[in-house]
Amino acid sequence: MKVENKIIFWASIGHFCNHIGNYLTPALLIYLQTDIPLTQTERGLLGSIPMILLVLLSSLVGWLGDRYPKWKKHMIWFGILGIGFFGILMSYANSFFDLAIATVVLGFALSTYHPLAFTFINTMDNKDRNMGINAVSGNFGSAITPFIAMIFAIFWGWRMAFLGFSLFQILIGFSFAVIFPNDQKTHSSLNDYTQKEHKDEVPFTESNFFILSILLVLISAARAPVFRCISYFTTVVFKDAFLFTNIESSILSALILGVGAFATFLMGTINNRKAIKGVGRDERVNFRINSILLSNGAAALLLILLVILPMSSTLPILFVYIFLSFFFFLGAAILPTILSEVTGPSHGMASSMGLLFTGATLTGAVAPTVFGFLADELGFEASFLFLGSVALLCLILIILFKFVYRAITKRNDINHSLAE
Repeated sequence: MKVENKIIFWASIGHFCNHIGNYLTPALLIYLQTDIPLTQTERGLLGSIPMILLVLLSSLVGWLGDRYPKWKKHMIWFGILGIGFFGILMSYANSFFDLAIATVVLGFALSTYHPLAFTFINTMDNKDRNMGINAVSGNFGSAITPFIAMIFAIFWGWRMAFLGFSLFQILIGFSFAVIFPNDQKTHSSLNDYTQKEHKDEVPFTESNFFILSILLVLISAARAPVFRCISYFTTVVFKDAFLFTNIESSILSALILGVGAFATFLMGTINNRKAIKGVGRDERVNFRINSILLSNGAAALLLILLVILPMSSTLPILFVYIFLSFFFFLGAAILPTILSEVTGPSHGMASSMGLLFTGATLTGAVAPTVFGFLADELGFEASFLFLGSVALLCLILIILFKFVYRAITKRNDINHSLAE
């Protein structure tokens, strides 16, 4: 197996584990409620705590990855082991405080993956395809977690679900440590590709890079609340808002997140075919930004529709939720590939990826608590209105990036022609 395929395989396994760790708690909230009663706000806080730690740590992890490339692999597999330790703590929890302490451990463990793994993937051939595969692996982990967790919870209880998943994480962590390719060889190989990819393209100046990267961070931050709340609260929403049974809620959550995983892979494949045809950087970026424009525009309309539809309209709501997942997750793997085009060889990619993920995590940390609080105080309609408003804001930022990118590249081309 060549190095690129080996990297994407094990990076995808790592992403799969990361999402299982992240979404095991929301999948089991409706089951642990019998032992540890929680309000919607408390449920939201359990989703916010690990995200707050990600805000504090993601940029630091990205900086460490740029400064010490040999550490990247080891930080990733150590994080997978940390997710396993989190599962063990959750299995012994008896109060909201115990659950909160365990999610602190989860936050440290989750922070090691995205800035580092995204760096490996975005400095390879077929980056769109590989980002799509990687994103699907994470979404697939999110999708199957409610279903597998449901089986564990029904037959052996929710504590055994946490313990069983934690043992799986520990096994994968040690396997990753042994099998993932040698860091120095990998870093040299990927660096050679990065130099080759950008050698014929006019690099962005420091000021232009700063403007474009900040806009991408803002877009990422505006998309994160929708991503986090759809992934985190789907099982709870179907149980408490739409009054499905526990089993129905788990199965429907798996279906909806599975549709999202398919959409992510589909768009990654489409974008990759566009990229490998030898088109220029500007055309690649424009196609990707149009894709994410479609993704966010449709998601905003569907979220507003969820506010309007009566909660008793079970079948229409189910279809709206499925389409919401499909369209929103079309854009799940696009922003890192756009950032990799903007970064080029002259800027630290791991640091840039860390900043992108920090922006997303900052708003993603607050969103579950806001969503839960609104559901407690005003009903789930208010929660969906909150997400729809954020999605509309994100749409405006995407359009702004499109116009700014066009203006910057046009000016760059003119200056480059004059210099020649």
